[in-house]
Amino acid sequence: MIAVVRWDGEPVTPVGESGFEAELLRFDWERTECGCGGSAAHLPARIRELLALDEGHGGGEAFLTSLHDHVMTPADGLVPASAAFVPVALAALTGPLSEPARRETLGWVLRILGPAVDSESAVAVACVEAVRRGLRVLYAEVVRGGSEAGAAYAFEALTLIEEDLDRLSAVRTAVGDRLPWDL
Repeated sequence: MIAVVRWDGEPVTPVGESGFEAELLRFDWERTECGCGGSAAHLPARIRELLALDEGHGGGEAFLTSLHDHVMTPADGLVPASAAFVPVALAALTGPLSEPARRETLGWVLRILGPAVDSESAVAVACVEAVRRGLRVLYAEVVRGGSEAGAAYAFEALTLIEEDLDRLSAVRTAVGDRLPWDL
């Protein structure tokens, strides 16, 4: 069992071995601005929906989940919910997920990271730092994740922030055909 402390310092009932649940509880979603313009209090339920996607979801098309216009604005702008979502998503990726859930989660991380790397806003910096802390998770997805589309999303995210280009190149070579030719 993992002892967890909420965002406000209050202890929380142990949540088992789920790093995702522990990470989810760290944030004050009620006071976090959502991409829809309101409070992000509804976002944990939507994130859980994402992680529960089954094999019948989406046929390979990304971003068809209930996160659309919530972890980012409708115009793909970053909001505080973006910065809260990234570490939660990376924690979820360390556990078992269906291929569609893995693909969608990685797709959202990449979608958030894209505009974050070109911005110096506090939210953007928080998003980039969260992804940097999860580099090992992204590399694991590229090398042995359950989704080739997810591996491509993870590799593309790595190309945006990885400072060790020799490591990135070595991994690209090692995984060969697992990634599309244009990455």
